[in-house]
Amino acid sequence: MRCLRRSGIDCRGGIVRGRKVSALLAGTGAAGQRTLHLSDAQRSRAVNARLGNEAAAAAFDEALSVDPVRLCVEVLSTKAVGAGSGVSYGHTYVTDRPTVLARVAIGYGHGLPRKAGNRVTVSWTDDGGTTRLPIVGRVAMDEFVVDAGETPVHAGAAICVFGDAARGEVSLTDWAEAIGESPVAIVTCLDRRVAGSIGI
Repeated sequence: MRCLRRSGIDCRGGIVRGRKVSALLAGTGAAGQRTLHLSDAQRSRAVNARLGNEAAAAAFDEALSVDPVRLCVEVLSTKAVGAGSGVSYGHTYVTDRPTVLARVAIGYGHGLPRKAGNRVTVSWTDDGGTTRLPIVGRVAMDEFVVDAGETPVHAGAAICVFGDAARGEVSLTDWAEAIGESPVAIVTCLDRRVAGSIGI
């Protein structure tokens, strides 16, 4: 796969060996909707960045404050769990209270950085407004998990992985900064299973 490599991001995903996926993460695999929303101008910059144009890459990142990029992904399922429940591979996150966990249909196999687990938040919006929810545990190949707490997240709805700060969503700039990557690298590594990705 050809994709922009900056700050050491691995756009190819990878394989985790010798670990069991939790029951919460087992199941539908690559199911679910994933859509990248970006303007024609940002798409053009991203395509040129992916082809090696560093000026286009810089212009993409700089334009995000006025021309945001949004990634919206379907929630596959939710599950109420008790305190002390381990999440995803290796249980790098353990719940400290009864809560609701939600599976979201994108993972490192689609190009999302593995290191986002336990480091970034995503956004959920309903009639009550926009709420930030943390990605918990390790990002798996086809999905990640958020700790939804008391937020009424439900299967079939959309989580905004990153988006428009003016809407109360986590911006791609903030999201990228939290994991030590450039915004354009995150977008250009998303594969063709993400609708609207620049896949070339």
